[in-house]
Amino acid sequence: IQATNLGEKRKAAIRTRSGGQRQRVGIAQAILGDPDIIIPEEPTVGLDPRQITEIRELIQKLGENKTVILSSHILGEVQAVCERLLILSKGKLVACDTPANLEKQMSSASALEIDVCASREQAEKLLSRLPNVQSFKSKGTADRCQIRLETEKEHLQDLSKAVFFALAEAGTPLLPMTPTKASLEDIFLELTDGKEPEA
Repeated sequence: IQATNLGEKRKAAIRTRSGGQRQRVGIAQAILGDPDIIIPEEPTVGLDPRQITEIRELIQKLGENKTVILSSHILGEVQAVCERLLILSKGKLVACDTPANLEKQMSSASALEIDVCASREQAEKLLSRLPNVQSFKSKGTADRCQIRLETEKEHLQDLSKAVFFALAEAGTPLLPMTPTKASLEDIFLELTDGKEPEA
């Protein structure tokens, strides 16, 4: 009761409890026998933002003294709570690392997101034919646009330089230019061949 912060409603019927409190009761049941390993599955589904924060904090607190294996397809949840990430595909382990390391290493393609003082047509003319550009996407107004250039990871630095010099030579102001990284969703789809996980 103390570990799961259920003291105020310790005698309340389950049906009268909120979704977050019901999840806490479930976690309390799981830790009653003082197990070494706890495996909560989708513990925040259907909860409001405050309840989600409370359950995440509870899971992290339990992880200080126990091994907690969070089973979830909600990858934002995994990223917010877990120190290590294991991805299973068709029953086989295909990745085991920190979320940050997987984001750095796994995606084969990278991209630059650029903001320039130019029309979409001008920016496309200047940048879409640069070496190693795999795709060019843009949106914006008559005098300012946002561009996404995709390339292979090994060409990202060369592409950044080429973009800088192409825009400088044309006298076109370059605003932010940010390398993007793969999200956990991208990594999951790449490692599982984009297929839905098996039930």
